[in-house]
Amino acid sequence: MNSDALATLAVVALLVVSGIGGFAGVGSAASPATTQSSDSYVVEQGELCQPIEPLSTNRTVDSFYDYRNHETNPDSDPEDRQYSSYGTAHLQEDDTSLLMLHEGTDGMSLVVVHDRVHGDSDGGVATFDIVGLPGESEWVVQDDLYEGESNMAEWDDGDGWASASWIWADGRTDGGAINGGLNDEFAVTIHPAFNENSPFYDDDDLYDPEFHEGGEITDWQILSGDSDDPDRTPLPSLEEPVTIRTGTCDDPSITYDRSDDDVTATITDASPEDEFSLEITGESDGVVQFERLELTDLDGDQSFAFEHAAPDGLPASPDDADSLGGLTVTGESTDQPGAVTFSVDAELFDEDDLEPEAIALYEVNGSSWNESETTIHDESGETYQFSASVSSLDGFVVAQQDVEPAEDSQTYPMPGFGAGAAIGVVATLSLLWAVRYRE
Repeated sequence: MNSDALATLAVVALLVVSGIGGFAGVGSAASPATTQSSDSYVVEQGELCQPIEPLSTNRTVDSFYDYRNHETNPDSDPEDRQYSSYGTAHLQEDDTSLLMLHEGTDGMSLVVVHDRVHGDSDGGVATFDIVGLPGESEWVVQDDLYEGESNMAEWDDGDGWASASWIWADGRTDGGAINGGLNDEFAVTIHPAFNENSPFYDDDDLYDPEFHEGGEITDWQILSGDSDDPDRTPLPSLEEPVTIRTGTCDDPSITYDRSDDDVTATITDASPEDEFSLEITGESDGVVQFERLELTDLDGDQSFAFEHAAPDGLPASPDDADSLGGLTVTGESTDQPGAVTFSVDAELFDEDDLEPEAIALYEVNGSSWNESETTIHDESGETYQFSASVSSLDGFVVAQQDVEPAEDSQTYPMPGFGAGAAIGVVATLSLLWAVRYRE
C-alpha cells in the first residue's frame, strides 16, 4: 500500500471516529456533585460537631461485630454464646451505648453496641429510629435475631430508614450494623429512645418485660480512629438526635426526621454556592421510588418534607400518560430548580414490553403537568434509574407514555455506533478493498 493510500485511509478513519460520538446509554450520566466530601466524616448533636474516622479492619462488619447465640455457636460453652457482640468486647463499657463507623472488606457500615458482654451492668432497653439512609442500606447484623418466643427484639425498615427496639439482660449486649450505600456521600440521623423513653420499657406485651432488670444506659459515646484503641467522644444528650455525615464541620448540616412514612430533610446554614443531595425517603405508592433531590441556590436554614403521593387538586395523570407514582414536596423554597432521581421496577418493562423511553417525569405547572427532560442513567436488573431536571419542587408524577418505535430502528453490531458511524465503517472497508486491488 502506497503513502497516498495510507493518508487517505487515515482521513477516512478520522471521519469514522468523529461520526461515532459519545454513547448515551445506560450508565453514561455523571453522578451529581455534592458539597460534602465522602472521605471525611463528622458527628453532630446540638452544638457539638466532631470530626471522626471509621474504625478500619480487614474483616466484614459481621465478623467485626461477631454476634453469638445458641444458633450461631450451638456447641460452644454457654459462656461464649451470650446473645452478644464478642468482636467488640474490647471496646464495650458498662451502661454505655457505642456508635461508630466501620470500614472493612464489605465497605462502610454504621455500628451500634449497647452495654458490655460479661459486664457488671443489670441490662437495659433502647429504641433507635435511623433516617436518611441510602436506598441500598439494610440491617446486616441483628443482635438479637433468632427463632423462639424469648427473642423480643423488633426490627423494621423502609425506603431510607431503619429502626430497632432492644431489651437485654445483665452481662449481655444488644445492637446491630447497617451496611449498603454508605461508601459515598450520606447524612444519617439517629433518633434515640433510651431507658424509660423506649416503647419497650415495662411493655407488658413482651415475653419478659422485666428482662432489663432496671438496668439503664447512662453514657452514649462515638468511637473514632484505631479499631483496637479508638478515641471516645461522649455525646451530650441521651435524648437528642445525632447525625453522622460525610464532609466537615464547615459544611452545612443535613438532618432527617420521620413521622409515620413521611420524611423531612432539614438543611442548616446553607449558602447559594452549596450543592446538596437529599435522600427522598419514605414509602412509595407504586412501582416508582423517588430517591434523591439535587439542589443549589439555598440560603440559610431550609426544610423539605416528602410525601409519596401526587399533589391534591391536579389531574391524576398527565394527558396521554398513565401515572405510576407521585411525590409532593413542601417547604419554604420549592419555587426553584433542581434535579430528581427516581427508579422504576424492571418488572414493569418486562410485563408490558416497555422501553425506558416510555417513562417520563412531569412537574407541577399551575393546575396541570409539564413534562421534564428525563434520562435513564443506570440499570441494576431489578430497577431502571432515571434523572430529570425540574424548574420547581412543588410536586411530581412519573408516568408511562405511549412511545412508537422508530420505523427504521435496527441493531448495530458495535454499541454506540449511530447510522453515520456505520456508513463510515462501510466506506473504510470499501476503500481498503479498492486499495488492495489497485496494488
